[in-house]
Amino acid sequence: MGELKASGKTIREQARDIKVCREADVIVVGGGPGGIGAALAAARNGADTVLIERYGHLGGMGTGGLVTIIPNLTDIDGNLQIAGITQEWLDSLEAREALDRPKQEDWGSTDKEIVKYYNERSFFYTRLNRVIYSAHIDAEISKYLLNKMVEEAGVKTYLHAWGTEPIMDGDKVKGVIFESKSGRQAVLGKVIIDSTGDGDLLPYTEAEFETHIPNGFRIANLAMCFWIDNVNLEKLDEFRTKHPEQFAAQAQELMKIGGLPGYIPSRLKNQEGVVWVHTRYPNSSQTDVEELTRVEFLGREKMMTTFDYRKKNTPGFENSFIVLSSPQLGTRASRRVIGEYYLTKKDLETNEPFEDTIAIFPDVDRGESSVRYPLTYIPYRALIPRKVENLLVACRAFSSDPVVQEFFNLIPHCIAFGQAAGTAAALAIKEGVGLRAVNYVTLQENLAAQNVPLPGLYTALSKA
Repeated sequence: MGELKASGKTIREQARDIKVCREADVIVVGGGPGGIGAALAAARNGADTVLIERYGHLGGMGTGGLVTIIPNLTDIDGNLQIAGITQEWLDSLEAREALDRPKQEDWGSTDKEIVKYYNERSFFYTRLNRVIYSAHIDAEISKYLLNKMVEEAGVKTYLHAWGTEPIMDGDKVKGVIFESKSGRQAVLGKVIIDSTGDGDLLPYTEAEFETHIPNGFRIANLAMCFWIDNVNLEKLDEFRTKHPEQFAAQAQELMKIGGLPGYIPSRLKNQEGVVWVHTRYPNSSQTDVEELTRVEFLGREKMMTTFDYRKKNTPGFENSFIVLSSPQLGTRASRRVIGEYYLTKKDLETNEPFEDTIAIFPDVDRGESSVRYPLTYIPYRALIPRKVENLLVACRAFSSDPVVQEFFNLIPHCIAFGQAAGTAAALAIKEGVGLRAVNYVTLQENLAAQNVPLPGLYTALSKA
């Protein structure tokens, strides 16, 4: 065993040989939404693909983080803008009755009664007094379905494997080192895709990145979500509507004692007694282990405070119990790469697509600005880090300022980043060119063939 030499507050590890357990065309680090999109797209486009995920399940925030809402898939007029692998996942959930969403014929409706119905069903189903397409999903069924999707695509997956750093040769990324119960191992590849969410590979390269998040932004908060089951929703709704002042007073009292007043009914079939509690915890850093630990402890303390109060005081919670808490902390933003193109607030104030647009995101959360500028276009260049070769970033660490991040780093957005990155990686390998030299038109045509809506290109789903 090598000697560790202490020097001040650091130690120096002895050099050691790392076993190369596999070689591949594309290595995707992180099996969350971005990683799912990247791995599936790369494999389906002919690339030998490896997916490395630190938890024992795929899906990231959409499963382990219990962020079980897939929002903002249509624009305010009801036109589907995010489809592709996101829609494939949702279709598979719907086939198992593990999804709830507005009916397609109601997307874009301004009918007051229809809007009221969906708004009461879920805040996420309406924006700007219109019905939009968002979905509630089942986290546990999703874990199974995502396994099947990568398995059927031929992706070699390593779970319980933490991709810790890239293998560098000058400015070129040549592979990834990961840690697991099997020890420290390496995978070599031609293209590496960072889908860790936090840009975990970036500090070990020459890539530039930033971490500043303004106070008060949604993305400045961590989350520790949980579900309460066996709630009598009929009794709870009766209490809320017949005694609104008492209901509001309880919410105030809960906040005073350190609890959480908000909840969202599941709305999934056979989950009529389940409510979801989504949380926000301000923090100094979403990559600092001490902050992550603090919020884990704080989140579970607040969970018990909330549950105990509701069970004792709120009609409908008398026989309830905590059925599930998130096995992974909900992170919203940390590192953001500085890419070949850097998206800013100014890019939200235009209706013109980029020549290398790889995704269209409905802009539905910015009030009147969303009416004037209903779509946001994402260029392929926002996934390419400066100063580094063979690396793409396909997750919420994409190249953008905090304002763009605030609105466009959600689960379906990350899947779209991944689908574009995986497709581009496979094309680059197939054509024998660098990632920067991938032909934009070829990339866009390939994405459109995967039912990704793009400017001027037909997809079956976007016209459905």
